[in-house]
Amino acid sequence: MSLKDYWAYEFTCAKSIETMLTVFNEAGPWIWQMRDSAWYGDYLNARPSEGVRVRMHEVRGIYSALLQIESESAAQQNQVDEVCRGLLAKIHAENIKEIEPYD
Repeated sequence: MSLKDYWAYEFTCAKSIETMLTVFNEAGPWIWQMRDSAWYGDYLNARPSEGVRVRMHEVRGIYSALLQIESESAAQQNQVDEVCRGLLAKIHAENIKEIEPYD
């Protein structure tokens, strides 16, 4: 898999990851699922369109959002980013800053 766009944010939020799941799914337009990872623990995952993946992780009270668009996807970074930032506003995320993508 080669990536066309790959970026991440860090933020704080008073809501639990379970509450974020509910808010995100009620807000749309993406469908979110709770996943479990030995590395990250519980995290949220959305695949809004072919070749696009968005994940939300929580580590020691700090949340991060990891966004990736595969090279063959027709999705554009600005469109994916706009929806993501809108969802962060819905959960009243604070201290949002861009960070290096991780995996």
